[in-house]
Amino acid sequence: MKKSPKVVRSISLRLKDFPGFSQKNLNGLKKYYQSQLKAHPEPEKRVGWKTAESQRVRFEEFTRVGPLKGSKILDVGCGLGAFWGYLQEKEITVTYTGIDLFPEVIQEAQKFYPDAKFEVRHILARPYPARTFDYSFLSGVFNVKVKDNWLYTKTMLRQILRQTKRAVAFNILNADSGLKESNRFVVTPEEITAMARSLGVKKTHLLDHYHHLDITLFLYR
Repeated sequence: MKKSPKVVRSISLRLKDFPGFSQKNLNGLKKYYQSQLKAHPEPEKRVGWKTAESQRVRFEEFTRVGPLKGSKILDVGCGLGAFWGYLQEKEITVTYTGIDLFPEVIQEAQKFYPDAKFEVRHILARPYPARTFDYSFLSGVFNVKVKDNWLYTKTMLRQILRQTKRAVAFNILNADSGLKESNRFVVTPEEITAMARSLGVKKTHLLDHYHHLDITLFLYR
């Protein structure tokens, strides 16, 4: 019997749930992802990545965070579910939940990976109970420049750390790369490490050798 399509509910994106954003920033975020979905046939470009390989090298770094097999993981800003696809390809069995802000994105993710768990959810407006997940991941979530990126990044990471038992892994654009796109938020390794340590984590681990544009940071509880 053919499965019925899953119901995807929309959420109200309220400015008060996006610390560091202006209303213009929030409107721009919605417009950007809606336009990307329509503009490109390639899945990676539809969520803002230039190539599938650029996604893969970032996912490979994420898997270095710890022993993922058998763990419960959260993929924040999951896009079309490519991280779940990568884990399946590598035969890394996990209990996966992918969340994104936009119902159109989640609908497309469900088409690619109908057996994965996806939902429309904003982690600041509707958090999970404390220590729900073993590991949480954020890929590309902090790349778009807004009014106060440091406030948004710190608030998001604090919330996600509360819901995570072992570690949070995220990537961010490296200021040392020389990237000149004015709409992108870039940081130095020293800046992002100092911010991460201010969150009260037990240990941090930074990776910056895998892609010239990127830094990955692991925050261990």
